[in-house]
Amino acid sequence: MSDKEARKYFENMPYGKDAKSSEIHGKQNQQIINQMVSGLMKKYDESMAVGDKGAAGSYSGVIKNIAKSLDSLKLIKEQFATYYGGGTGGKKLFSNWTNINEFDIPFFLEKGQIAFDDQLQPILNVMGPDGKTPITKRIQDITQDWVVRGTEENEYMKIQQDAVKQSNTVGQPLDFDVDWAVDNILATNDAWKSFVSDKIGGRYFLQDYIMENQDKIQSGEISDEMLHPTSFNPEFDTRLHKYYSTRIRDAFNVKSNEVSIKGKSANKTLSDSERMEADELISRLKTTDEVTHATQTAVNEERERHGKI
Repeated sequence: MSDKEARKYFENMPYGKDAKSSEIHGKQNQQIINQMVSGLMKKYDESMAVGDKGAAGSYSGVIKNIAKSLDSLKLIKEQFATYYGGGTGGKKLFSNWTNINEFDIPFFLEKGQIAFDDQLQPILNVMGPDGKTPITKRIQDITQDWVVRGTEENEYMKIQQDAVKQSNTVGQPLDFDVDWAVDNILATNDAWKSFVSDKIGGRYFLQDYIMENQDKIQSGEISDEMLHPTSFNPEFDTRLHKYYSTRIRDAFNVKSNEVSIKGKSANKTLSDSERMEADELISRLKTTDEVTHATQTAVNEERERHGKI
């Protein structure tokens, strides 16, 4: 399902705010929900007819729980539409870290199915990428892996710009603790996940890291496991912290606004051989996780637009 198709759907939502929670996931799902609720209502009426208020109360409780769950699902769909770009002037707020392609987009574009388990709790299904294996989630599971970009990039860039300004103060050290500042940014709301997979200040951490360490990666000194995005968690790994703190220190220590990496400009245009080598290394990341696939896609698009690393 194309990004264009998804954006068009969310920018022109076919349902208004007043739409029922049962009717915003397609006619097939609405029919399934209506049949379930109608059956429960019938049981409720039958119980009341024979004076069984206990059973009637149970059926009533199930109906209310289904309605509450569907209301929650409606709110999640509206939230997803906003993060995807429908409510923010076309700006996508989801980090590349978040894999929204396999489940979220198909389901919210009415390509999924709603069922009910033996406890009459809603179960959400979409067909997996292989066309054979379904992906199943409960409503409360949908958002647990979402990473939404906030103000962390702006905060980081303000710190880096401050370091650039202070670089003109001869003989004076930075007036703030770089390590403390970077730690705070990475730790807030799991921002480190975005800093691993998204473009921050015009550069991708993974791309820079791979180019810096291509010899170690090719030799196996840096294993594929050490390239998996979760391996950069700053709670037990220092590479991400070192990279972003070094960028700030370099901004302070060099007089040029163009920060270099091992003598190579961050804006350097790649030769054909360097491009092939970088593509080969990036492809190793693509096989590890959809997270890195999203980052790779973003990097490739950047190359196509600007011809840069």
